[in-house]
Amino acid sequence: MSEKAPICMFDYILEEKRVFMEILKNREKIAEGFSEYWKQNEIKELVICGSGTSYHSAVAVRTFLERILKIRVRAEYPMTFKDLQEIYEPATLFIGISQGGQSRSTLDAILKAKAGGLFVVAISENIQAEIFQDADLTIPLKCGPELSVAKTKGYIATMGILLVLGLEASKAKGTVSNHEFDGYLERLKTVGMNFDQLIDLSEKWLDLVKDELISSRRIIVVGYKEQYANVLEGALKLLETLRYGIYGYEIEEFYHGIYNSIQSDTYIIYLASEGEYKEKVRKLREVLSGYTSHQFVITKGIEGYQPSKKDCILPFVDDPDFSVFEYILPLQVIASKIPYELGIDPFRASDPKFHSKVGSKLV
Repeated sequence: MSEKAPICMFDYILEEKRVFMEILKNREKIAEGFSEYWKQNEIKELVICGSGTSYHSAVAVRTFLERILKIRVRAEYPMTFKDLQEIYEPATLFIGISQGGQSRSTLDAILKAKAGGLFVVAISENIQAEIFQDADLTIPLKCGPELSVAKTKGYIATMGILLVLGLEASKAKGTVSNHEFDGYLERLKTVGMNFDQLIDLSEKWLDLVKDELISSRRIIVVGYKEQYANVLEGALKLLETLRYGIYGYEIEEFYHGIYNSIQSDTYIIYLASEGEYKEKVRKLREVLSGYTSHQFVITKGIEGYQPSKKDCILPFVDDPDFSVFEYILPLQVIASKIPYELGIDPFRASDPKFHSKVGSKLV
């Protein structure tokens, strides 16, 4: 592959284990104000709001948060919440997320939440963030700067922050016992300790398939259940860095018409984590082999399935609640390496003045 630059996108991926483990270590301090407010108030609903990677982070953890907090948890795009949401519980806690802190749409959603009398929490890496100015509680990501266009460690950090907020709040409220809390924490640590190995092996796998991936011009990412967040996030990372047609679909949604668009030059990446849908990946790959030879399965293995040389077989922990932290890693590695082969600098936007032109970021 191309020679590694002094600072490149892949360097941020190598920081993910440290960032994640530090969040777990400092969880009590991070969640102190949040868990105290949760303990003292009767929250009926939690809305987590953000765009792009921030939204995907909310999608990734919402089901687990519902289970431990025992309330409804919604992941919302900022403008969907601002313009289309008319009814929500008065006892709603609102979390607005913007890694850079300057998202105009997230600020607009926060202002609506405040006007509706909701308690507002803002999460950002930028401690001078505009979204911090109107929040009742501010929580810094503290994952460090990430100057590339596509964020990687910010995704891991945001999911980690949301999980520790939920875990500490559920322990404070008593919806999770101390024994259950300790079990969840140990499982998260096991997943985090596996990051470096998965990143290293993903890089080795990419070396084997890079020539084929370099020639792609249309990629579809397919997954299910907890991996749907990674379908969205992985497609976004590839789109931001490769800068051509990348799409992501939940596997059942793929069945409803998307298959009609598969041609011989279509590339498909499957996220095949443990569970009831894994067999569907095997079957779908078998059927689509008559359409395209460019299929790549990211998995720990599928019973009765003979992996091809293109498949990314990794020693995932495959935790039923936390595998979302693992399956994004190979996609991040692709997004961090292949652009350089195409002469694309992931640190430079295709139009550096885009946000100022359309007014989507605060100055």
